Amino acid sequence: MIRTKINNNEENSNQKRISWQDYLIWSIYGSSIISQMVLIFFFYNYYNLNLLNWLGWGFFGLFCVIGALPRYEFKKKGEAEEGKSFIHTTKLVTTGIYAIIRHPYWLCWILLSVSLAFLSQHWIMVILAILAISFVYLETFKLDNGLIEKFGEEYKRYMKRVPRINLLLGLIIYFIRTSKKN
Repeated sequence: MIRTKINNNEENSNQKRISWQDYLIWSIYGSSIISQMVLIFFFYNYYNLNLLNWLGWGFFGLFCVIGALPRYEFKKKGEAEEGKSFIHTTKLVTTGIYAIIRHPYWLCWILLSVSLAFLSQHWIMVILAILAISFVYLETFKLDNGLIEKFGEEYKRYMKRVPRINLLLGLIIYFIRTSKKN
């Protein structure tokens, strides 16, 4: 019992505190994405622009595919501790989608916002998408700093090889890198 209390106190002291700025950022981001999800029911294909509608469904498809890939890679290569979620990796994962972009989950949320803006074609949805995308992008900088703390120089080298969330650039770099190996 005493040992458990000591371990719990150690865990609590090692956890980072969330600042009021983080709460503010996540409140604005959360409100933006939830508002988009609700408003799509009212503004779907508002101007009846079929090309934008198809683009929206294409981005939604990318959201679904890219959203599934990290889970697979984390489970396969992340070496999460027994009983912990797959996202609590103990090893830096640099294969699969992580060989193309560093933050695929965050890219997914950007793709969802873009998708909803295209599917609705309404100016309110575009403003909400810009807000959500801005906050997600800014959050990736914090995430990089946390991963540098966790994985050190290995993560810094990884950052030099793989773009943050730029999927197109990541694919180009990946194909150039793999073609040089062959």
